[in-house]
Amino acid sequence: MARHLFGGIADYVISAGTDDVATLQPGVIVTCWNQAVGGSQLTDLTETDGVTVITGGELVTDSTGAVPEFYGPDGITSVYLDANSGSGPRRRTLATDIGDLLSSADAELSQHESEENPHGTKLSDLSDVYAPSIEAFTAAAGTGTFRIAHRGSGGEYPEHTLTAYESALAAGAEAIEVSVHSTADGVLVCFHDTDISRMTGLTGSIADYTYAQLREAIKVNPRPMLGESWRDQDIPLLADVMKALYGKCVIFLEAKSNPSVPLLQNWLLLNYPDAARSVVWKAYFEHTSMQWATDNGFVTWGYINADTLDAAMTAVDEVIDWWGVPHTATDARIAEVVARGKPVIIWEVHRHCDVERFESMGVSGLMCSNWTYLNTQPSLLDAHFETGIAPVGTIGLERYNEIFALKFDANGRAYVNDAPNTGNLLGGLRAPDAGTYTIGFTLTFDDLGSDVNLHADVAICRERDDPWSFFNANNTYSAFTSAGGYHCLVRRSGVIQIYSHVRGSTSGTQLATMDIAAATAPVAGVPMTFTIEVAPGAITFSRTDVAYSVSTTNTTYRGRYWHISNGSIVNDAERPFWSDVTITY
Repeated sequence: MARHLFGGIADYVISAGTDDVATLQPGVIVTCWNQAVGGSQLTDLTETDGVTVITGGELVTDSTGAVPEFYGPDGITSVYLDANSGSGPRRRTLATDIGDLLSSADAELSQHESEENPHGTKLSDLSDVYAPSIEAFTAAAGTGTFRIAHRGSGGEYPEHTLTAYESALAAGAEAIEVSVHSTADGVLVCFHDTDISRMTGLTGSIADYTYAQLREAIKVNPRPMLGESWRDQDIPLLADVMKALYGKCVIFLEAKSNPSVPLLQNWLLLNYPDAARSVVWKAYFEHTSMQWATDNGFVTWGYINADTLDAAMTAVDEVIDWWGVPHTATDARIAEVVARGKPVIIWEVHRHCDVERFESMGVSGLMCSNWTYLNTQPSLLDAHFETGIAPVGTIGLERYNEIFALKFDANGRAYVNDAPNTGNLLGGLRAPDAGTYTIGFTLTFDDLGSDVNLHADVAICRERDDPWSFFNANNTYSAFTSAGGYHCLVRRSGVIQIYSHVRGSTSGTQLATMDIAAATAPVAGVPMTFTIEVAPGAITFSRTDVAYSVSTTNTTYRGRYWHISNGSIVNDAERPFWSDVTITY
């Protein structure tokens, strides 16, 4: 820093003389202070040569009553002058040489203001100003699709709970779908269904209960869908959800009941007046709220049915920015909606083969029910079934259907719930692109039944993550279905075998088996351990607790995806239980 120049012709000592006529006062002692009242006297003053110290910091006015020029303390640009022996009053004076300094500061301020975020402030700290824009979100996708966490990624986390929203956000989701209902006393909460039975096990609708009743007595139960170790979850307040998400991601917001629509509209405009920057208004395409959303500057997403006709869409086209098309629509129908020229978002998407299918048709966005699995590319090495929580990428045969979800027992074992011929994808434990890897698992039959040919199996080397089901054509995804793969069987006799399977065929081709006389039959309730080693030139399937194996040199399939299956069991009592499921490279 440096000393700055004060005094000169701009500063005079004046007194009120006869008849209050202003009179200049020469030869008066003036002192400097750092405050208008009180404070400390500034004595570190120098003459205009910048070297000679002014004794005692006392200034003496010249013959005209002007305060002489002097340099103040280092870095000081304003002082208070007192011409009454320190008893006041004091008058503030500014340094006379700060013009260049102000010009420089003005230039620096202009540069500072032109920078995008000069303080490195987090978006979440300035949400009203810097809430992520919808435009930036969609542009960031480039030539690919933009992705939204459907129900807060409800295939992985308890749907539409604060836990789901925060988990999806933590995983990196840049857009999250939020559904809203109103309670009997008009409180806005987040929930998907009108009826609470699917998610809570109780009866009635959200609108039947006050918020206090929902908060204290009714909880979301995620266990049937996601695993036995999940705790009950609160039905969250919209206010809490917005605090957690707003300014951190784009929000696709939908009022799920007619009574909640005006409440949500008023609440949104009152509490988030700039919401149109980062909130998409989502509704059924013919809903009257679309006009309100358009009038208030919101981007709108209007979803249709698989059989909605073009004429109905055209009638409301002016208030629709993006079209929503269900995954159940035919490829031809999706192509027709894409051809209308507005962005199309497909809901809901669970598997990578879904992504392949819809992106091939030129859609703009995907509502992902398994957002983490589809977007973070997790490569797990251990299923950790002992936690009682399904690992990311564990997907049953049907979407959002707890009947086909993987289940867990009190002993830390998983089982495929639906019988027979049902498999569960272990997509989070997918194999590497190439090379050798080993799948390991422990298998237990608590009830062996009477048919020694009944079996459990592991389907391996499938190139896509489409569903697998034993004794099924496995052609659900048409061109985006795996061409084939292998399945390794464990029979109730103890025999192990390897089969190949081909898309469209309900039966497999045996590649390797062992003589029943060489097999060791399972014992009810006693775990058996197995490995499946996949190498570029061979596949070896081994039972390691009694040391025997079979192998094949067939190299037709070497895909990354694999499934566990309850094979040909005929009742729930005979199901296999899985534990210690791993993959090593």
